[in-house]
Amino acid sequence: MDYIVRTHNLSKVYQQTKALDQVNMNIPRGAIYGFIGENGAGKSTVIRIITGLANPTEGTFELNLRENRLGNIAALVESPAIHLTLSAKKNLEFQCDLLGIKKESKEKIIKEMLDIVGLDYLYRVKKPAKSFSLGMKQRLAIAMSLISNPELLILDEPMNGLDPVGIKEMRELILKLNQEKGITFLVSSHILEELDRIATVYGFISRGKLLTEISSKELHEKLKSETIITLDYIDKQAIEKIKKEYPIIIKDETSISIEDESLVKSLVNELVKQNMTPVQVKRMNRTIEDYYFEVIGGVKNV
Repeated sequence: MDYIVRTHNLSKVYQQTKALDQVNMNIPRGAIYGFIGENGAGKSTVIRIITGLANPTEGTFELNLRENRLGNIAALVESPAIHLTLSAKKNLEFQCDLLGIKKESKEKIIKEMLDIVGLDYLYRVKKPAKSFSLGMKQRLAIAMSLISNPELLILDEPMNGLDPVGIKEMRELILKLNQEKGITFLVSSHILEELDRIATVYGFISRGKLLTEISSKELHEKLKSETIITLDYIDKQAIEKIKKEYPIIIKDETSISIEDESLVKSLVNELVKQNMTPVQVKRMNRTIEDYYFEVIGGVKNV
């Protein structure tokens, strides 16, 4: 596997508080890596270390970039880094100047970047960026980051505060840049259902520990729908016999589950024979949120 980012036992301590605890992260080249964790889990600390904004207390990390040059990694952390008093075009001109891009190349690059992020209509508009919607500001910030032709683009909560249209546009832009430009993404987000639409790999972090990494394919294998059967009570002896005949999982003191829908009817009949009365039988589609809570052990402040 070709990894663009790898961390080795990465730890960070702030005033005796362990923000990161031996994090071993592996981001495949060309992936959209969905980074999931509760507030204060350590996501932003990892991002700050990878981008050079903070140093680890212990551990190391590798950036396996094809070229060693300025702008090979771009990051949008917290609010969009744009000049609110300047127009979209002027913001991009400013970024070109910072990167030392020749005057004769600027116009072509600016037009191309605005077109890529769906803001081509702003090329001749002189309105300042402060009048833009949050979604437009986010896309302008991405356009500015693309000028340096990055291999890795890090987005910290890129969908935060966006309306449904803005979320859809951001999702489509990430997919477009990944598929057409081959850019690797590290995306942290609290909007798990949106992350589920774009991520190819996931990392789940909680209380400074990276608990697991899993591919989208593997995750969706684990998210197969199941039937939850709630009983008036569970006879432990009887249920152990039933487990030998049916692939059931005991969920709690009164509930069991089974994935194979074709077995539900006969299972219910068997439960009744064993004097356990089904109170409710419900088919459930498991979500990435369900998996998240299972992995982190029930912390519910995503």
